[in-house]
Amino acid sequence: MKKVIPILLLVLLFAGAAWYSFMRPPDPVSELPPPQITSAPPAPVQQTPSPTEIEEVYSVPETEPEPEIPPVPLPVLNESDPEFTQALADIAGPGDLAQYLVMDQVISRLVASIDSLTSRQVPVHINPIKPLEGKFLTEDEGTVLSAQNYARYEPYIALLQSLDAETLMKLYGRYHPLFQQAWEKNGGTGSFNDRLVEVIDNLLQTPDVPGPVLLTKYEAVYLYQDEELEAMTAGQKMLVRMGSANASVIKDKLTELKTEL
Repeated sequence: MKKVIPILLLVLLFAGAAWYSFMRPPDPVSELPPPQITSAPPAPVQQTPSPTEIEEVYSVPETEPEPEIPPVPLPVLNESDPEFTQALADIAGPGDLAQYLVMDQVISRLVASIDSLTSRQVPVHINPIKPLEGKFLTEDEGTVLSAQNYARYEPYIALLQSLDAETLMKLYGRYHPLFQQAWEKNGGTGSFNDRLVEVIDNLLQTPDVPGPVLLTKYEAVYLYQDEELEAMTAGQKMLVRMGSANASVIKDKLTELKTEL
């Protein structure tokens, strides 16, 4: 069974942020205070105020409108890596993001990899996440997936849980045009956000496999003995390979994010 890089981490990251730029509540509107009306001093003779006096009494002082700060322009897609990876690093914290992420064509890799999660496999050359450390472990002469593999995913799960959702939403809101552009360059049609929803639905359909997960070796790769498991999509196989407990955490997150969508 070939290694499938845990790109689900970043699927969640951007799927959860997808609604931000469209569902964000409007900024509060500031209102001017009501005009202050002063009474004219008493006069022995009733006089009709002149138009000039009426204007002075009811006029509201003009205020200078605050100058609008133009948004910082987005970089070109092919030149977006330095800015985008730095923005991700600021959110992820002081750790070295480079130990997880392939720092080249990040947005394009993300889009292509997310799209491929519902296919049979994720091509190695488009993976945005580096391979897991350590070797793929089996038991009983390669016929059972070792539970020791599940611990290899714990750093990715911990990183996901430490990310601030609101900050991620703002990040996606800023760079969404580049994701859409990468989606269209990759041959996608329609909205990239719609594709995200399709991927989430597919992942949520992954069956719970508490174990043991039986394997069979075919040439240089491992396959699931269960034909139904082997027929699953690449993203679903990834969830099974992560272990039932880790997959449950991911699916809970996906359910929450789909509710927001």
